[in-house]
Amino acid sequence: MNKVSIATKPLVYSTFRYIANTTWNALAEYIDNSLQSFLVHKDVLSKINPGGKLRVEIFIDTDADKIVITDNAWGIEAENYQRAFELANIPLDASGLSEFGMGMKVSSIWFSDIWTVETCAYQERVKKTVKFDIKEVVDNQETSLNVVEKEAASTEHYTKITLNKLSQNKPKQLAAIKRHLSSTYTKFIREGILDLVINGELQTVSEPKILIAPYFRKVGGQITKEGDPQTWRIDISFAPAGSKYKVSGFIGVLETMSTDKDNGFLLFRRGRAIGYSGDEKYRPYPLCGQIGSPQYKRIFGELSVDGFNVSFQKNAFQEDEAFAAFIEDLADDLKTKIRRGELPDVFGQAINYIKDRTPVETKKTAKTVVSSLAQELSKPIVASTEKTNNEKSGTTSPVPTTVVVPREVQEAARVETKCSTTIDGERYDLIIRTKADGQKSGLYDLTKLPDGTYVSQINLSNRFFEGYDGNEDELKRIIYFIKVLITTEISMDSNGGAFRKYFNDYFGLI
Repeated sequence: MNKVSIATKPLVYSTFRYIANTTWNALAEYIDNSLQSFLVHKDVLSKINPGGKLRVEIFIDTDADKIVITDNAWGIEAENYQRAFELANIPLDASGLSEFGMGMKVSSIWFSDIWTVETCAYQERVKKTVKFDIKEVVDNQETSLNVVEKEAASTEHYTKITLNKLSQNKPKQLAAIKRHLSSTYTKFIREGILDLVINGELQTVSEPKILIAPYFRKVGGQITKEGDPQTWRIDISFAPAGSKYKVSGFIGVLETMSTDKDNGFLLFRRGRAIGYSGDEKYRPYPLCGQIGSPQYKRIFGELSVDGFNVSFQKNAFQEDEAFAAFIEDLADDLKTKIRRGELPDVFGQAINYIKDRTPVETKKTAKTVVSSLAQELSKPIVASTEKTNNEKSGTTSPVPTTVVVPREVQEAARVETKCSTTIDGERYDLIIRTKADGQKSGLYDLTKLPDGTYVSQINLSNRFFEGYDGNEDELKRIIYFIKVLITTEISMDSNGGAFRKYFNDYFGLI
């Protein structure tokens, strides 16, 4: 074999450089090809590969302007060699991960100006190397490339792709690449099929902790615990009658709230995640609820979807409206089964569960909150000169949630410090206290002593603190928010009571 066809108009290749894509999605195309090669020949490769696995190594060296992808799959055999380099030459069996005949070519041109493919198929005794230089291909209107062949041992089997002279799309966020690719191939890594190594580091799957707790049920505004602790995860299988669409997988409740990492869903098709990975998960309203709500922060899971087509880049499901409607039907089906008692109430548990804090944890949080808030308040504040009063009348407050706080936790929560703040050039003295009196007493209160000193109590048992687990960035957001509330109320002064009433009625409950 002296030449291989790249049969298409050379100028078409130039357009691939500018398609919308992500680094991890482009790299996934190489992994897909390796996985498909391994799975087709798994009966042999599982016996001769170390650990019976596929190993894919990706090495990114932006300083050297190079990316190298190597695998120990079957190699590109003679019968598939021509197809591998022709654009959109769809394989005879398109039911696997390599279904469009586009991945390697599009990704390689997206990444680089010059790329080479070196491969040796098991027992073929020949190593083939092809070099693609996009400038030469376009300038010379080439429709085929030279193939360099060398003798190899019959036991060799691999493919090595080297990308040189990286484009403007060169990788920049190695941590994000690792996070997204390990997430995309969760199932293959978890099942012991794939070892994915990126810049020398073997990737592992992050398994969020599932909540184990009694059922937290809300009745008449009061949350009660019912039954023994259970694992809050349900397996699902949904296939509407007469529909080509179906889904299986699981839905769970997170032990620790998450706003942008563990919460939400991975969507799988043919074993690999589609469209969502890493911290960019699928968070539809019918399953996850309102953005920022406890349900949104606790519901997570994995859904394997069949019947929907994907884009040629495998970064999105097609038939958007049908897919959205299908997810709504899934949510309705789950909620119906929950009402009937056929499934545990994962959605209610996600909404109502409140973590029990020990006295030691509460004391630590209390000390951190008062010291951090005092430090933040000590910074001068310049507020807007426009003062408005937008108090709404006739509003019906929701029924507050009652949470029983043990006496020892209440005692541990009582911490106090003094500080001062400067607002619009005027100094105010404050006493900051913490307490843990239950959700019903709101997030905070503020009173003014006869000597002009303001006293603010922060309620640590308010749901706002539920997701705080000692993370410094999370604390900064909490402290900043409370600071704005206190300084706003001091500025409003006489209007503060109404401001606080409506805020405490609604905060953490909607």
